[in-house]
Amino acid sequence: MEEQVISISEIIDAVKKRWKIIALCTLIATLLSGIFSFFIIAPTYEASTKIFIGKEGAESEGYNSSDVSMYQNLLKTYSELIKTKDLVNRAIDNSEYDLSINNALSSISVNTVTGTQILQISYKSKSASIAKNMLENVTKEFIIKAQELVPNGNVQVLEHVELPEKPVAPNKTMNIAIAFILGIMVSFGIVFLLEYLDNTYKNKEQLE
Repeated sequence: MEEQVISISEIIDAVKKRWKIIALCTLIATLLSGIFSFFIIAPTYEASTKIFIGKEGAESEGYNSSDVSMYQNLLKTYSELIKTKDLVNRAIDNSEYDLSINNALSSISVNTVTGTQILQISYKSKSASIAKNMLENVTKEFIIKAQELVPNGNVQVLEHVELPEKPVAPNKTMNIAIAFILGIMVSFGIVFLLEYLDNTYKNKEQLE
């Protein structure tokens, strides 16, 4: 049996014949994504701060290469310290929120600014005020504990926590764009499947 080859013209004809399916699937996918992004998915807010890690008296004494290396390595230790259960528990206790420790820990992210002695700490929450207040509490508890561990250390807040005004998620534009593309892909797949299952002859040559 001779293998059937679909020509470009047949593909175009199939798309023209079933363009309503393509339009409907794309429209439904885009509308659903918009509804979920704007009305169903709760927005997530992120508060952030930056903290400098150094040594006391650095203004007059300065840093040598070993000091810089030591404090950059200390950033890794501090990054782990910030996400310890005891520290976060104290931050929760000093807040007015009824949060679980696991929820609070998963909301905290700590990043080191490459090549510097700066830590960037962030806290995500469905509430902008919770994100701000919890990050402030976590930062305070961290500074207290850091000074206990390294008494001659200099821990300073470089960027104070501000109330986040705009949510960081969901990315509504991105969600709708992805849904639009997926809708087109799925609709074309349906059209080609229907065309493959269609056993009618499309032209004189096929009939012969």
